[in-house]
Amino acid sequence: MNPGRLAVGQTVVVGAAAALFLRETDSGPWGLLAIFVGVHAVLLAVAAALLTVTYLLGTLTRHGSRLTEHPGRRCGWTLLVWAGGAALVGYGRTALGHLGFEPDRHPEVGQWLLGLGAALVVGVLTRSRQVRIASAAMIALFVVVTAALRALG
Repeated sequence: MNPGRLAVGQTVVVGAAAALFLRETDSGPWGLLAIFVGVHAVLLAVAAALLTVTYLLGTLTRHGSRLTEHPGRRCGWTLLVWAGGAALVGYGRTALGHLGFEPDRHPEVGQWLLGLGAALVVGVLTRSRQVRIASAAMIALFVVVTAALRALG
C-alpha cells in the first residue's frame, strides 16, 4: 500500500464528508426536527452523527494514519480532527469578520471552511511525511496570512 495515496485519500474523504454533511444541517429535516425537540437536542444529534461518520471514515481508511489503525486511537483521532478543524474555522471566521466579510450572512463559507480545516488536520495526522508537511505548511500559511491581514487592517 502506498502511504501517500492513503493519506491523501483519507484527507479528501474526511474533508468532503464534513463539508457535505454540514451543508444540510441548517435546513431540511434538521430544521424541522429543531422545531419539535429543540435546537440543543438537534445540535447534539448533529455532533454525534458527525463524530460517528468521521470515526467510520477513519475505519474505512485505517491505514492512512497510525492513529486510525486501532479503535481506541481512532476515537482520539476523531476528536483531534474536529477540535483542530473547529479551531481553524473559529480563527478563520474571526479573521474574515475583521476583514469586513460577514460570515453570518454566508453560512456556507463556514461549512466549507470546516471541511477544509478538518481535511488539513487529517493531513497533519497522516502517515505520509509529504502530506503532513504540506498540510502543516498550509495551516501555517493560513494563520500567518490572516494575522498579517488583520494587523494591516
